[in-house]
Amino acid sequence: MNKGRLGALALLIVAPLLIGAGLLVFHDQSVSDDGPAPPPRPDTMGVVTGTAATAAGAPVRDAAVLVRPLDEPAPAVPEIGVRTGDAGRYEWRLPPGRYEIVVRADSRDSAPRTATVTAGAVTRLDFTLP
Repeated sequence: MNKGRLGALALLIVAPLLIGAGLLVFHDQSVSDDGPAPPPRPDTMGVVTGTAATAAGAPVRDAAVLVRPLDEPAPAVPEIGVRTGDAGRYEWRLPPGRYEIVVRADSRDSAPRTATVTAGAVTRLDFTLP
C-alpha cells in the first residue's frame, strides 16, 4: 500500500475514536466527587395505556391506536401510531397535551376519546370496538 492510502485508512480508523472521546469529554452534565449528585431530570413525557376489546369483552389484537393532538401548537407526536398486543393492550409515551384517541381494527373504529397527558403521569383509556 502506498503512504496516501495508509494515511486515509488511519484517518478512517482514528476519526470515530476521536469523536467519541470528544463526546465523553464535552458531555453537557458535569460530574464532581465533591458534592451531591444532581437531581434526576423530570420525565418530560406522559403515558397513555389501556386495552381494546369487543363488546363481548374479547381482546382486539393488532389494532391501530391513533392520536390527533388537540392543542395549538400541536406537540410533536413521536410515532404515527401504536398497535395493541395479543391481550388487546397498548401503551404510548406522548408529550404533554390534549389528544383525541381512536382505536381502529378491521375497518371498525372505536368512539373517539379525549385524554390529557401530563409529564410523568399515566392516563388509562380502555376502548370498545363495535
